[in-house]
Amino acid sequence: MHIPFRNALRMLPILAASHSLQAATLTDASTPVLGAEVSSATSGQHAANAQLLLQIQQLQQEMQMLRNVVERQQKAIVQLQKDGRDRYLDADRRLTDLSQQLSDVKNQKTPASSSDQSSGLPVVSGTAKEAYQAAYALVKQQKFDQAITAYQGFIKNYPDSSLQPNAYYWLGELYMVKDLTQEAERVFRTVVETYPKSLKVPDASYKLGLVFARYGQMDKAKAQMNEVKSKFPKTTASKLADQFLDTQK
Repeated sequence: MHIPFRNALRMLPILAASHSLQAATLTDASTPVLGAEVSSATSGQHAANAQLLLQIQQLQQEMQMLRNVVERQQKAIVQLQKDGRDRYLDADRRLTDLSQQLSDVKNQKTPASSSDQSSGLPVVSGTAKEAYQAAYALVKQQKFDQAITAYQGFIKNYPDSSLQPNAYYWLGELYMVKDLTQEAERVFRTVVETYPKSLKVPDASYKLGLVFARYGQMDKAKAQMNEVKSKFPKTTASKLADQFLDTQK
C-alpha cells in the first residue's frame, strides 16, 4: 500500500515510540532483576543454615542418648551390687543361725543327723563362731572399716575354721564397698582357688566378674559371667550374672 510522504512523516514519531516500547519489553524479559538475585541468594543461605542447625541438633540428641545409656548401665551395676549384697547378707545370716543350732545340738551331746552332716553347713568352735558373728554384725551395722579389721583378724586367728571361705568372701565384699578393687580381686580368687568346694565359690566367681567390669575389662567381665552361668546354673550368682549380661546388650 502506498502511503503519501506527508502522512509518512506524521506516522514516524508513532513508529519510533512503538519501537522503543518493544525494545524495553525485550530488555525487561531477558535481563534478571537484581532484587530477585539477592532474594534467591539469601534464601539459599537460610536453607544451608537450617540444615546445619538440624545436623547439630541431631548430634546433640545422639550424644544425650549415649549418656543416658551409660548412666542406666552404671545404675544397673550399682543396683545389682546392692541387691547381691543384701541377698548374701540374708543367706549368710541364715547359715550362721543354722550353724548356731548345730553347735547347740553338739554341745547337748545330741548326735547330728546324717542330713545335717551332708548339707555342707560349717560347724565351728564357739570361739571361732563368736568371732565370725561379731565381724558379721559390724557388716550389718555398716561399720565397714571395723568389719574389715574383724574379718582379717578372724582369718589370721582361726586358719582351720570351716568359716574361712565365708570370711574371705565378706572381706572381698567390704573391699568392693571401699573401692579397694585389687584387694577384692585377691580375696575372691582365694575363695575360688583355695576353697573350690565352698558354697561361696559361685558368689565369689560372680564378684570377680564385677571386678573386671570395674577395671573396664568388659570382654573379660562378660566371659566371667558366662562362666558363672555355665558352672553354677541354678544359683543366685547365675541369675545375677544373667542380669549383668542383659545390661550390656
